[in-house]
Formats: sequence, C-alpha cells, structure tokens
Amino acid sequence: MKKKYGFTLIELLIVVAIIAILAAIAVPNFLEAQVRAKVSRAKSDLRTYATAIESYAVDNNKPPREYDASPAKDGPFFGQTNASGIMAPILSTPISYISNAYGLDPFVKQGDNIPEDEKYFTYQDIRERRIDNPASAFWPAAEIYYGYWRMCSIGPDRKFTGGGFTNSAQLPYDPTNGTISPGNIWRSPRGGDIGEPPVGPLIGPH
Repeated sequence: MKKKYGFTLIELLIVVAIIAILAAIAVPNFLEAQVRAKVSRAKSDLRTYATAIESYAVDNNKPPREYDASPAKDGPFFGQTNASGIMAPILSTPISYISNAYGLDPFVKQGDNIPEDEKYFTYQDIRERRIDNPASAFWPAAEIYYGYWRMCSIGPDRKFTGGGFTNSAQLPYDPTNGTISPGNIWRSPRGGDIGEPPVGPLIGPH
C-alpha cells in the first residue's frame, strides 16, 4: 500500500503567510485605485458642469444662481433643508444646458444620514454672495481669484473643511500629499485645481 502524504503544519503556515502578504499589498492598491477613479470622475463631471455654466452665462450675461433657503429668494428646498451651495434648476430647465442640475458628489456615501443638499457638488455664485455680503472681505477677493462662480467636490477626505489648515475650505486637493489627503477638487472660470484666495475666513457653504 502507498502512503498518502499531506501538508505539514509549517507548509500550511507558510502558504497562509504568503497569502496574507499578497493581500496586504493588493488591498491598499485596490483602494487607492478606487480613490483615483473617483477623483478622475469628479474632475470630469466638474468640467461638464463648467461647460454648462459658461454656456448659460453667455446666454444670460451672468452665471446660474445657487439655491438659497431665504424666503426672499427661492424658498426651502429638499424638504425644508437649507440648500445654499447647490446649483439652481435653471441650468436644466426650461433650457437644458445639462440634463441634471444636481451633480451627485462621488465622494459622498449616498446612504449616509446627511442633509440632501450635502450630497451634491458644492456650487457658489460668488457675485451674488459678494452683493449679499458687502461687508465681507472674502468674496471680493474670491471673485478676483476664482471668477464669478466656483464649484467643488469634497474630495477623498470627504470633508468640505478640515485638516487643521487655515482656510481649509479653499484648500485644493493634491494627490502628491497622499491619495487621501485634505482638500477639495475645485473648478471655476479661472480653471481647475485652484486653491486659496489671498484673504478670507474659514468658511463653508452650508
């Protein structure tokens, strides 16, 4: 009769160790690839919105307004949620410059228990904000720096502000600081990846 040989305990441990090492190498690379794909998608979507915004501005001599919850303007939105910082639907109706005025931010987990307006790309009509806040030193500087509007994704850190930086709301996302690092992915008439204006307090859109 022939003897049947099995794996020894040491051989099994070696195989398990090799699999664990490969997993430790592969999983972070896979997660980073997901983040890089979302960054590319966010930049592509923001370019698409920028084209629609500029087309609207050419026809109307001003950028589309953002929603505002004050009764003097658009009134409540998304069921009484303050929607300041969200694109107004005039970008898609009655003339369709883009099919959907509300761009979902790929870095927001849509199942999160967060206000509806925070699930979308942040959009700010800088000229309107400058007019509404004449005492603010930030918005005139922002208008010179960004142009009449700006739009952003919260980026891989999933925060509009954060990271312990001054003016971190304006901090541009830079992958050389790490795939997941503080900063937002910006788009404006001055271009993309624009960072912080020369003056202004730490702010947020909501």
